[in-house]
Amino acid sequence: MIRFTDVDDSVVEIFLSTLEERFPNLAQLKIKLIFDTKRRIKDGEIVLASTELASEKIKFFSKDDLAVEGYDIVIIFDQKAWELSNTVDRKRVMSHELRHVFIDEQGKVKLLPHDISDFRMEQKLNVDDPDWKFKLATLVNDVYEQEKEMAKQSKQLGKGEQTW
Repeated sequence: MIRFTDVDDSVVEIFLSTLEERFPNLAQLKIKLIFDTKRRIKDGEIVLASTELASEKIKFFSKDDLAVEGYDIVIIFDQKAWELSNTVDRKRVMSHELRHVFIDEQGKVKLLPHDISDFRMEQKLNVDDPDWKFKLATLVNDVYEQEKEMAKQSKQLGKGEQTW
């Protein structure tokens, strides 16, 4: 199974609306959106999405009709997280990832780390559900664990072992 796949139309729709509503300054960038089909853990927490600057190599390999010189940014979404999210949480994830992208005075694209101002903005935007990320991360992690356990049991059954 291929680990990374193209996103579906639901991601593109939320990307375009979020870009237009909250980040019009990023509209000139070429941003590639992809799904990761494997769980990623960083610092003990599941990664719902991440944003990366495209290296020269990635720019070369990512050339297509939309980005003839390749993409500037790659945003990677945990596919299971996206599938389990409601529309509001999907927009929250998208907004959070786009908030990392910055264009400096010279027009150079940079990524901003998590900082206190980002945290404050996130708090303001999510005042109606401040624990949304924790709830979504817990749900996604639980589903991954259930799938892992089911695969383990299936493997044991295939070997003729009893699991009870």
